Amino acid sequence: MYSGLSKRNTVLNQQNKQIFFMELIKRNNKAFTLIELLVAMGIFVIVISFSGQIFKVCIESHRTALANADIMQKLRAITNQLNSDFKGLDKNGEIFVVWKAVKMQDDSYIDNDLDGYERFDRIMFFAEGDFQTYSTGFTSNNSIRGNVARICYTIAKNGEVRPEQLDKPDRILARTQHILTDDETLPDINEPNNFTPEKWIAWNNTSQYDKISLEQWKNLPLQEKIDILSIICDIEIIGASEMGVTSVNENLRGISVEPNDPDTLHMLLCEGVGEFKIQGWDDTTKTWVPEVDSHFNTTDSNSLPGVLYPWPLGAISIEGNNYKDYPRNEINREHFNSIPGLGRALKFTFTLFDSKGIIKGGRTFTHIVYLDN
Repeated sequence: MYSGLSKRNTVLNQQNKQIFFMELIKRNNKAFTLIELLVAMGIFVIVISFSGQIFKVCIESHRTALANADIMQKLRAITNQLNSDFKGLDKNGEIFVVWKAVKMQDDSYIDNDLDGYERFDRIMFFAEGDFQTYSTGFTSNNSIRGNVARICYTIAKNGEVRPEQLDKPDRILARTQHILTDDETLPDINEPNNFTPEKWIAWNNTSQYDKISLEQWKNLPLQEKIDILSIICDIEIIGASEMGVTSVNENLRGISVEPNDPDTLHMLLCEGVGEFKIQGWDDTTKTWVPEVDSHFNTTDSNSLPGVLYPWPLGAISIEGNNYKDYPRNEINREHFNSIPGLGRALKFTFTLFDSKGIIKGGRTFTHIVYLDN
């Protein structure tokens, strides 16, 4: 009897299992409804859309971060070099600052001080330190060392193209360094009695030394000094004709950095510098001067104002202000901290662009170097 019940239970269990699996198969074969399918597709599209936006934002943030890192690297290169050079500023040497303001033609570009002018300022001065020439085809492998150098900062030409004609991200901030030396083995390429325009261009753009002492430089004949300052800072010296001398032809002036010419790359300090502005502290007015670019904007782009230190050639000219009347005999070391355009400090303002053009309009920075050392 027990055996019969066992068989019966076994048969019932098998029937129950068959019924269970049949119900399971029926459930698995049940299809989605149209509404369920549409809802699922909608959720999928939303997820994909959000994922795409998040991915895009991440990519743009990464590119912007790289662009900012590029700009900050350029900023450090410029400020470190300015600090190093002006730390050794020789106030017994000459300082020549030129201010140039150009009215912008592109209204869509916002300049750093929002006055509608771009600045292409230049400065030349003498500094003490440990200087060494860079290896170029001009100096061969003969390294020249010295403790005094003539240094110049300016936005350079690219070949024959002037900086104001270049796109802002394509402009180059140049730094020239000419070591003063009396080495008899070096050629005297700027021999005053053998002046030719070609030699002066080579001396300004390719050479890295001046075979002259600081005192000899300061006491150069007037015509030669006019030629030198015109060539270095790309300017027609104001009042030159009144002194009975003439400036060098415009085509021969200025620093030219050509990326394809290795002999000029030693002057390349930083690429992508759209604007370079110099201001000096005026203790009397407690302002940075020149204060307003339009004060010295001139229809004659060659005749630009500036400050030339020291006396007796010293002069100051800032159009639109009263600094033209500053006593010339006070442009000396004794009054250095009160000279408009120099003063106790210089403020440099420059607009930097990243190499890939990601940050439109670039970023503007200011950097102050103190001169009352």
